[in-house]
Amino acid sequence: MRTIAIVNHKGGCGKTVTSINLSACLAERNERVLLVDLDPQGHSSLGLNVKPEEIEKHMYHVLSETQWDVGMEDVIVGVDKYLDLAPSGIMLSAVEQELAGQPGREDRLLNALAEMPGEYDYIVVDCPPSLGLLAFNALRACREVIVPVETSFFALHGLGKISETIKLVEDRFGQKKHMQVLATIYDQRTRIAGEVWEELREHFGENLFRTIIHINVQLREATGFGQPICQYDRRSSGYRDYAVLAQEVLSLGKARVHRDGARAATSASSLGTQPVEDGVRFSIYAPGAKSVQVAGDFNNWNASEGAMLDVDGQGTWTKVLCLKPGVYQYRFRVDGQWGEDPNNPRKVESPYGVMNSIIEYGERERKQSSEGTQEIEKGF
Repeated sequence: MRTIAIVNHKGGCGKTVTSINLSACLAERNERVLLVDLDPQGHSSLGLNVKPEEIEKHMYHVLSETQWDVGMEDVIVGVDKYLDLAPSGIMLSAVEQELAGQPGREDRLLNALAEMPGEYDYIVVDCPPSLGLLAFNALRACREVIVPVETSFFALHGLGKISETIKLVEDRFGQKKHMQVLATIYDQRTRIAGEVWEELREHFGENLFRTIIHINVQLREATGFGQPICQYDRRSSGYRDYAVLAQEVLSLGKARVHRDGARAATSASSLGTQPVEDGVRFSIYAPGAKSVQVAGDFNNWNASEGAMLDVDGQGTWTKVLCLKPGVYQYRFRVDGQWGEDPNNPRKVESPYGVMNSIIEYGERERKQSSEGTQEIEKGF
């Protein structure tokens, strides 16, 4: 499964239009796609004819501190055969204040996706026009980042801030992100559009999509009618652009698997256990697995409470658990088969004659992790 965040803290750059139409064009190729609307304005939801005021539960109820019994499966709405939507609503704007100072606040979306029973080929997250906690949750949960950039005078303004934030997340959590810049709202009649495109190509090189999204009135009309462009007008240049973009996204994914192979997924720094604020991140490399869970004496050996997420689509499974300081025993369950952590040399034999892995999580680790998270949040 590939996870893609559509991020830019600048409004009017085609972020929501790209989220909707890239998702729909991937689904058109029989890829199972979930579009997560993480913008409190709910524009992706409205653009797919899902009105926030007509639904009972949305992403606020998934991420809120007060809604522990609501999971992704409770809010997902079917849009088409291969396309589902996790809608948003204005109440989502209250989440950042609710979660202020709460442990694991940056991992709420990551954990929600890990516990989701549905199987998708792609999860696309439409982020709000800011770099606050909601966008940070998307960056934590997603392996890939697409940054739509309007080809106008202020196109490059703020791109450095986005790159800096992504780098902070990479350094803090040891998880490589693949960032691609997408030129949008391209008006070939203007000289500035061509100049901005050349500047983007010079700055980002292979991290710039070759596909260009041209300015197109049908794209705006389609959103207004609550339809993706592939349903509204397949003869339009807007459809052709997003169809080509979907193909490029598919091709880039295959190229990365070929180029990076297992080396990136099996990096020693990203596997095993690592402390995060008020908890521990468990990671294991299990390529080809359909289900991976972690269980231990911290959750009464209940594997269903430790469902993990394949964060890079290449077999790197991750789960963050909020733990109090202490010494814990745990095991992984891969497609029903139990085993100890291959990346943790500390083990002990259980009363049942099997080996359990051991982790010691103390006040020192908790404090260091908390200070690291605070350092990241200074970037917002």
